[in-house]
Amino acid sequence: MIQKQCILSVLTVGLLFFQFNRLAASSIQGKGKIINVAKTGKDSNEGTATAPLLTIGKAETMAQPGDRIVVHKGIYRETIVLHSGGTSDAGRIVYVAAPGDEVIIKGSESIKEWKKNGNTWRAEIDNSFFTDFNPFTELVNKDSSSMHLGEVYLENEPLKEKKSLDEVGNLENSWYTVQGNGKTIIIANFGQNNPNLKLAEINVRQSAFSAEKPGVNYISIDGFSIAHIASPPAFVNGAQAGAISTNGGTHWSVQNCILRDCKSVAISIGQTGHAYPGASPNKPQYSDLSQDMNTVGHHLIKHNHIFRCGQAGVFGLLHGTRSEITDNLIEDINGEGDYPVSESGGIRLVLAVDVLISHNLIRRVHGESGYGLFLGPLFQGARISRNVIADTRKSCIYLYNSHGPALIDNNILSGPGISTREGVKMISAEANVFVQNLFYNCGFTNNRAPGRSFATSNFLSHSLVIKQTIPALPIDNRWYSNLFIKGGLEGLNDAANCEADYNVYADGASMSSWGDKHSKRVNTSSNFKLVSSAKQINLIFDSHLVPKILSPELNPAFLGFFTLSKQYLELPDGRPITVNKDFRAALAGKTAKLAGPFYQYPVPAVKGQLLFAY
Repeated sequence: MIQKQCILSVLTVGLLFFQFNRLAASSIQGKGKIINVAKTGKDSNEGTATAPLLTIGKAETMAQPGDRIVVHKGIYRETIVLHSGGTSDAGRIVYVAAPGDEVIIKGSESIKEWKKNGNTWRAEIDNSFFTDFNPFTELVNKDSSSMHLGEVYLENEPLKEKKSLDEVGNLENSWYTVQGNGKTIIIANFGQNNPNLKLAEINVRQSAFSAEKPGVNYISIDGFSIAHIASPPAFVNGAQAGAISTNGGTHWSVQNCILRDCKSVAISIGQTGHAYPGASPNKPQYSDLSQDMNTVGHHLIKHNHIFRCGQAGVFGLLHGTRSEITDNLIEDINGEGDYPVSESGGIRLVLAVDVLISHNLIRRVHGESGYGLFLGPLFQGARISRNVIADTRKSCIYLYNSHGPALIDNNILSGPGISTREGVKMISAEANVFVQNLFYNCGFTNNRAPGRSFATSNFLSHSLVIKQTIPALPIDNRWYSNLFIKGGLEGLNDAANCEADYNVYADGASMSSWGDKHSKRVNTSSNFKLVSSAKQINLIFDSHLVPKILSPELNPAFLGFFTLSKQYLELPDGRPITVNKDFRAALAGKTAKLAGPFYQYPVPAVKGQLLFAY
């Protein structure tokens, strides 16, 4: 029998579409004055179109709520420290690239004083060149086996750091550093290239945009390329630096930006945390943070391309709350595997109440902390919807220590293998509802954190007001209308109040032993593939093998009531959620439909419409 093959261009990541979106966003005018910045300007100018400023930092000192800083084409080697912000959505301070202009903010400086010695080149840089921060004396993990925060680039491509001079001599595109006589000495192998005739750069700055202190709110950053930032690692219980760092500010918008080669975190939406020794039910972790929902989070992270960053694409404590992270391409994270296990991932958030993580493509996340999306502790009211996560070293999604409820719907997750038990990992995470997802080669774990009883906060609905603190348990999780390929729920025990039904299991995937009364199993191979390229990712499999299932409407009455939080699945404004749309936002009909994130195959093509853009 000849099998029909369904080829779906599920996600298309196109530079032209990105440019179109950036220009459209940049055309929006604010109500305040416009301050112009250009490489032809002077900081003694007024900032008009005919007399622009030279630096973005100077424009920052002049900006008032409602003002718009328009930056024209060129490379800006500076850190913009934000001392004040806007006052409302209408009174934002906006930093935006001029329409049609490529504006690059770099944390590096060009080095031209290289001297050749055999196969290598040597640069001796006085340490005063780095002012108060020298990334070539700072280690990522503070131990002798770790690499430095500093990096060497040739024509914008990073070279690979080595631990000995001999290694560099034998390996092109590598480098080594040592300190001596008040100088940073860098020995690099550029192959056949002369770095004095090419663009050779090294890191010197630890941020591009950074709030000076908490309380810098209502900032918009739109349309910039940001590169070569050497931020120190971020820690949930410590400082949380990033190439863009809100530092506890709220209501930031970061849109249409490219962030690449940021040594640690690309976008930090957190605040400085601290350790909680001796946490107890009477004094749980994070109970001393703000309980006023209006004074935290509310960020919009949208249409950004984040790649080749060391620790995380998006990171933060508390201020993921009420934030939206949508339409981003996050790839090639932690390529050297140098970052701590509990502090890394494509997206890594702690205490993110009512966060929406939607329609992102996250791929190629490496290292022992190679999670695509890592939430917890505490993500009550979170929704993870319409994302594609693939090629992760560890689980696509890791949900840790929260009472829920949370909704995970219409995602496409390609796991690292059922034998690894990685794919969807849950530790002390309860009341998570999985509906209309496609799980390929995903292992599932649903365990209690070993060795201790956590005092985990449960909040009043859609707030940060603590209702009670009791240990979170691996209970009350539900799986409906999902498509499982190659791996199913066979590894999960029958935990209290866990339910599974109306699912389809294909290509060797096994049903649960404790549910799936109306589910169906297909033994034929699906020939599933996710084919990635630089500009798109295609979903390919034999979709005619997926049988239709007439499942109940996935409404609050069916999905159920959650006893602990005393609520149904709800939007942040309190309206109940009915899942009646698929990955493409197609509406469900009254008849039987396919399990998984698409109600029908092939996906109807719409001329000129891209299903994913960043």
